[in-house]
Amino acid sequence: MKHHALINLFMMTLFFSFTFSQVRYKQEVFSEVIKTEDVVYGNAPDIPFNFAFEWFTEDIDLTMDIYEGDGDTLTNRPVIIFMHSGAFFEGSNEADDMVTLSNSSAKMGYVAVSLTYRLGYNIFSSYSAERAMYRALQDVSAAVRYLREHHLDYRIDYNNIFIWGSSAGAFSGIHLSYMEEDDRMESTFVNNWGWDPDLGCIDCSGNDFDHDRKPRAVVACWGGIYNLDWINEGDEIPVVMFHGVADSIVQFNEGYPFTNGYLLPWLYGSNLVHNRLDSLNIQSELHAEEGLPHEYWGTFSGDWIDGGPNEYFYIIKEDAFSFLFDILYPFQLGDVDNDGSVNFLDISNLSSIIIGNNNEFEPYYTDLNFDDNTDIFDLIMLIDMVSI
Repeated sequence: MKHHALINLFMMTLFFSFTFSQVRYKQEVFSEVIKTEDVVYGNAPDIPFNFAFEWFTEDIDLTMDIYEGDGDTLTNRPVIIFMHSGAFFEGSNEADDMVTLSNSSAKMGYVAVSLTYRLGYNIFSSYSAERAMYRALQDVSAAVRYLREHHLDYRIDYNNIFIWGSSAGAFSGIHLSYMEEDDRMESTFVNNWGWDPDLGCIDCSGNDFDHDRKPRAVVACWGGIYNLDWINEGDEIPVVMFHGVADSIVQFNEGYPFTNGYLLPWLYGSNLVHNRLDSLNIQSELHAEEGLPHEYWGTFSGDWIDGGPNEYFYIIKEDAFSFLFDILYPFQLGDVDNDGSVNFLDISNLSSIIIGNNNEFEPYYTDLNFDDNTDIFDLIMLIDMVSI
């Protein structure tokens, strides 16, 4: 009886610790953010002359703003690259939604990157628009490769780089995940007249860093894909998508996008992307909202319409971060050896960790009461879990 009373006392104490603790990557654990502006991740030819001529270019620096939690000492932190909306023609990495998400992500423990990418095309030419889409793809590829090259400098996790895009940015994230070199559009090569330059391979722009461009996963808000056939058996990048069914800018199913005057080619929306992924058993989620339009979290071209985000912004945020968290931590809390079950082997492993005989472990699975320590209190909780 005394033994059980002691266990119950410990469990009550730990229950309150667990209830009021904040979980990194799920809740905000930092109160302030450090922002480093205009970090150059590459250099590439841009179209400066009223976006009218593909052959008239000048090189520009490609930059990103990096957000980190103030006081964050953790190494090997996951990264979220945020890509703004704007139909590949306009927009800014300082858009309200991107800044809000970047700050929130950094407070949750991520390294957040708000990306600038090349914009502009002849709005009367779908050929020019295709090239703009491809330049954006090249730029986010360059950004991922830059971050992987400098992962030690920025204390980031080489393997856990996520893309979160809105509208045009969502297209770029999906394209980065599934488009291969053999899928290049004809418009990206030298044209029949020889005036417009070959844009080069996906990884042949921005910088020369030789790393895998693929993200770990994508959050795509009201986006889609240029060609469903780019998604093939064997692809494995998970995607979570959010889309208003009544979206008239980027169709929920398929159609011409950005009907506000920009001439872009026929594209496939989130519903058909999800169906394609599902048919190939590629992990995806689709959150479809009946009757809602483009950017239904309360923005127009990324900026708040009524002074701030609406309720859907917070719903999307929670669902998206939950999706990413489950990718980062796919096993049950307490599954110390990540074998898919919580059992006496985990008790043995946790005991070895506590006495210092095992340093190779993931703290999330061992810090059961989320007090930033792995100790006897966590062991007591784990013993109770196994013995139930």
